Amino acid sequence: MVKNFFISHIENDTIIKKAIEDINLLPDIEKVTYQSFQQKIKVTFVRDADQKIATKDIIDVIHNYDDTINVSEKMLAINEKINRPNVILFILGLLIYIITYTEFIPTDYKWVGFLIGLLLCSKVLIKKVYNTVVLERKINESLLIAVAIIGAFLIKDYKEALIVLSIYLVANYLSWKASILAKKDVSEILHKEETLVYKLNDKIVLPTPIKEIQEKDIIIVRPGEIIPLNTKVLEGRSIIDMSPISNENFEEEAAPGKILKSGGINLVKPLKLLVLQRYNEGLLKELITKTEEAMEHKKGFAKTSETIGEIYVKVVGGIAALLLLFSFFSGNPSQLIYKSLILLATASPWAMLLSTPIAYNYALSLAKKLGVLIKDTGSIDAIGRLSTLFFTKTGILTTGQYKIKEIIPYKNIKEDYILTYAAIGELQARHPIAQAVRKALKKELNIELLEKYREEKGKGAMAIYGGKTIVVGTEYFLDEQGVDVVNDHSGMQIHVGVDGKYIGSIALEETLKHEGIAVIEKLKQLKINKVAVLTGEMKQGATEVLAPLKISKIYGELNIEDKVNRIKREHRRLKGKTVAFMGDTISDSQVMVASDVSFAFLKGSLDRVTEIADVVLMKEDLNLIYKSIHLGKRTYNIIQQNIVITLITKLLIIIYIMFNNVSTGFLMIAIGIDLVVSLLTILNCFRITERFSAVVNVLKSKFSRNKE
Repeated sequence: MVKNFFISHIENDTIIKKAIEDINLLPDIEKVTYQSFQQKIKVTFVRDADQKIATKDIIDVIHNYDDTINVSEKMLAINEKINRPNVILFILGLLIYIITYTEFIPTDYKWVGFLIGLLLCSKVLIKKVYNTVVLERKINESLLIAVAIIGAFLIKDYKEALIVLSIYLVANYLSWKASILAKKDVSEILHKEETLVYKLNDKIVLPTPIKEIQEKDIIIVRPGEIIPLNTKVLEGRSIIDMSPISNENFEEEAAPGKILKSGGINLVKPLKLLVLQRYNEGLLKELITKTEEAMEHKKGFAKTSETIGEIYVKVVGGIAALLLLFSFFSGNPSQLIYKSLILLATASPWAMLLSTPIAYNYALSLAKKLGVLIKDTGSIDAIGRLSTLFFTKTGILTTGQYKIKEIIPYKNIKEDYILTYAAIGELQARHPIAQAVRKALKKELNIELLEKYREEKGKGAMAIYGGKTIVVGTEYFLDEQGVDVVNDHSGMQIHVGVDGKYIGSIALEETLKHEGIAVIEKLKQLKINKVAVLTGEMKQGATEVLAPLKISKIYGELNIEDKVNRIKREHRRLKGKTVAFMGDTISDSQVMVASDVSFAFLKGSLDRVTEIADVVLMKEDLNLIYKSIHLGKRTYNIIQQNIVITLITKLLIIIYIMFNNVSTGFLMIAIGIDLVVSLLTILNCFRITERFSAVVNVLKSKFSRNKE
């Protein structure tokens, strides 16, 4: 038995991961996995487990790590409100601070008032230090800030201690808001509580959660809906598009008695289906499970600012520790102690901490306006370092539709004759090539003359029409039917034979999306060194279709494992740069997980691909992938600029401190410099916004008019 538990939004996934390690040790638990973006814990119980007791144990384990985390069996709404108890404690501590400065508190006991006020204000910092130092066993700015505050308090710089703490809390709040913004709208749009299936119950159709559907239940699947489970057709005839779960574009006919695999899409008419297997046993479920297992091993892309911040904090912390050590052997120990406290207080790169979440906020807000949903701020950094972008072909770069490029006669056969018999051979086929051939004929065929028809998916079709035997399809298929193909043309084509004789072929080309050429060119201008295609189709055919796009490289005849391996090889080749993949179907999901950042079009609530993608494009327009990458790279560059500005400022402060005596009060000066630099970096972030772009465009237009 499998059960999902949803938790309230938390900043630190390490806490939950530690809790999951303990949950896995519980006696009634077989396996536990955690999906970070969905904030979902998936628990598999052992057989005959007491789920009620086990559920209580799971909640207790989570609360042992953090009792503020809400746990529910239903998806929880993301709480955007700031933690009220923390705000109340801070205000209360601030009031105690103010009262302590008055004459009501005796001078000898003022330190007690400041200590109580500081402790009340420091709840967020204390919790952060506990999480990072005790649970994660890491050193970051939180620990150094705590040490600096304690040091300032010990030398009786109470005001400076409060200011340092206040700046830290502002930076922490901005980071929290950026994280919330990244999850809010995406969660509402992409993650439904449960997938519903339309179950037939005494002639009444009832929407029912898919996990409640049992074997031998009867369900109704309407045109445009996914086949949710492995089923048998009871009533109705239709065509099933199997491309969402395959590596190729093909269809199956659905008729009474036909067994249908889950994951295909019903195209034509409603179907009445008998359920053969429950949700946990279907092909679609198997694909999703494999993807979830792969996602467990996928690490979110580490934000550059955090990586640099950790290194910087350790270096500055080490220098401060050395100063404290040397103070024991110095003739002026107070000077070295004060210098070390200044280093600790200014060790946290405030400008970076304040400006980075603001930059992410601006980027996420603008992305939403553009019709792009970025699920995680780490994806922005991954896009910023993007060097290789892989596409799947059909449905992304092409429309999935075909048109006739050329009719190639054998000897002196007329082109109209070849087209007519090709259309007869494709008379009952539903695939896109057949539709293109029939559309090109531009005349009606007499269906009453069709005596016999047989189709072999992926090969071709045979028809007896008006007494003539017509064979249409691949060269291999015609050879099987005893028709010798005489053709030296390359590229995508179907061959036609009549009464055992070859009469010619029809060359086809897949229709490219009209915006494709311009988008690929613009992507190359964004310093993406390699734009390539991974496809299950023949390389030669794909190369011919995609030639106008001037793609860097096309890899053909790949299965899912081949595509994943190609992504991994690209990782090794790039050495630090990132790889992106844009997929279209559930069969692409494992490839998407293997990449640093993945893209997908939003195609509906039943589309599982958009749950896996890091970046979701809200409409099928290739321009959106250019806009999202352009936005990601611009944001990343601005964050990099802010990091450089911050580090240079810190370096100058450190150099000054190391080679000059500093007096009491310099700590306030150093913090003041930090705040000025922080303001500059925040103003730099404004360049990300739509308003800034509008101002730049106005100035450019005025400049060009004046120049004329």
